[in-house]
Amino acid sequence: MAIMPWKETEPMTERERFVMLAQTGRFTITDLCTDFGISRKTGHKYLRRYEADGRAGLLDHSRRPKRCPFATEEAVTKLILMERRKHPTWGAKKIHDLLLKVHGIEDRPHVNTVGNILSSHGLTKKRKRKPGVHRVRPEHLTEPTHPNEVWTFDFKGWFILRNGVRCEPLTVCDRFSRYIVGCKGQFNQQFNTTHRSCKKLMRYHGLPEVIRVDNGTPFASIALGGLSQLSVWWIEQGIRVEFIRPSSPQENGSHERMHRDLKAEAAIAPSPNMRAQQKRFDRWRHEYNHDRPHEALDMLRPAEIYHTSERRLGEQDKMRYPAGYEVKRISGSGHLSYCGSNFYLSEVYTGCRVGLFENSEGIIELHYANLHLGNLEFNSNDSWRPKSLIIKPNQEPHAAKPT
Repeated sequence: MAIMPWKETEPMTERERFVMLAQTGRFTITDLCTDFGISRKTGHKYLRRYEADGRAGLLDHSRRPKRCPFATEEAVTKLILMERRKHPTWGAKKIHDLLLKVHGIEDRPHVNTVGNILSSHGLTKKRKRKPGVHRVRPEHLTEPTHPNEVWTFDFKGWFILRNGVRCEPLTVCDRFSRYIVGCKGQFNQQFNTTHRSCKKLMRYHGLPEVIRVDNGTPFASIALGGLSQLSVWWIEQGIRVEFIRPSSPQENGSHERMHRDLKAEAAIAPSPNMRAQQKRFDRWRHEYNHDRPHEALDMLRPAEIYHTSERRLGEQDKMRYPAGYEVKRISGSGHLSYCGSNFYLSEVYTGCRVGLFENSEGIIELHYANLHLGNLEFNSNDSWRPKSLIIKPNQEPHAAKPT
């Protein structure tokens, strides 16, 4: 008897034929299995299933195990998805940390499992990673060892509110603890506006030892020494100012990364007006400081590390220069009067006290705080040159101090 091969008809029909022929007793199980193209083990399995459940026993059974000891509980999965939708920019590590510290789940799934759950629900996307480039840490920048040693200042790119008003977010972050000291929506980046914002947050948080900024306004200028009116005011408060190198935002990398989160979580879909937008900034800042775990802090919150500074605004002594320096005050027009000559610095130094020092070569050096602004040149014989000017520190003057 020739029996049609198993694969040419529907599997369910063939299984029924196999059982019916086996029940006739006319064929051995071995011959039937050979003709139907199945193993003896499979043949006996269908016979047992038919005897136990009838025709229903011949249907395909799910291969999924009835119980998986490693399966994540449905309630935990729902919590993971809830936290992700609540915090769309948070990854698996942060959500994994929340399961323990917020929801109290000690027997939480592994962080890789959390990532797989997010991925299976379409809540992750692969980032295009740039080729790795090894960057040496800049030697001219201070690496903080405690809170309030280094604050970073920057402006997040401006955007237009729904009422047509321009919003310029000023952000201030403590480099060591990642604590956002301030996030203030401003109408512009001008000195007076930024100065008011600085004074307000410094009255509450105190003063840092160092402020790190880029080379844009209002932090820097083309004035002598590259300082601006704002950075001069910082120095007058006893704060040292550090500038990152031009076109090197990676030297302020943690601040730039924070800006990306700020944009995604508090700036997309702008608010109706500045007041409403500032409320969003305040809520986001509180969450960032008190709720959000940070990988750079071993999953601690910035508020668990940060504390206000003991250095208070308005309590600094006047700037002092070492012995041997002659101290002069800059006029309202930005000029220095010395030895019968007027040297122009910049209006940003108005009212500031500078130090003059005659070095071993008889050259008069001009210093402001810890900055060597330049050297004084007197009575040049070149008629095309001014009689008195300040030249760069790395250039030699035509003439030293007049006799």
